[in-house]
Amino acid sequence: MDYYKILEVPENADISEIKKKYRKLAMKYHPDRNAGDEKAVKKFREITEAYEVLSNGKKRKEYDYKRENGNNHPKNKNNKENFKSKSSQNNFTFGKEFFKSAAEMKGMFENSFGLDKIGKNKAKAEKESVKSRFESFFDMKEKK
Repeated sequence: MDYYKILEVPENADISEIKKKYRKLAMKYHPDRNAGDEKAVKKFREITEAYEVLSNGKKRKEYDYKRENGNNHPKNKNNKENFKSKSSQNNFTFGKEFFKSAAEMKGMFENSFGLDKIGKNKAKAEKESVKSRFESFFDMKEKK
């Protein structure tokens, strides 16, 4: 996908030009203005994705590099060089897909160290403690 073509801007466009063009196209293809038009929704998503990359200096630099060097890796005799250049390519959606939420990441960490079981046992002990204090406060325990 060529983000420059999608946003209809030249490759040397500055951030203000990109922002201006994004706003114009987003207004034109916004789903609220094109109810039921799947092509407009798809176009709006493409415009938004292009803007997210081109408006971010770091992502834009990576995108430009990938665009220029893409799949045109020269075949080196040294396999380590080939592997390094192929593995350094950035996939912009990696973080979004790998960790869907902070809670999921926390759960993975706790499960790997057994902290989830410790937490459950601690919570259970605290619950019993609160219950015991509540009962003794209101003198609800059976007197022997």
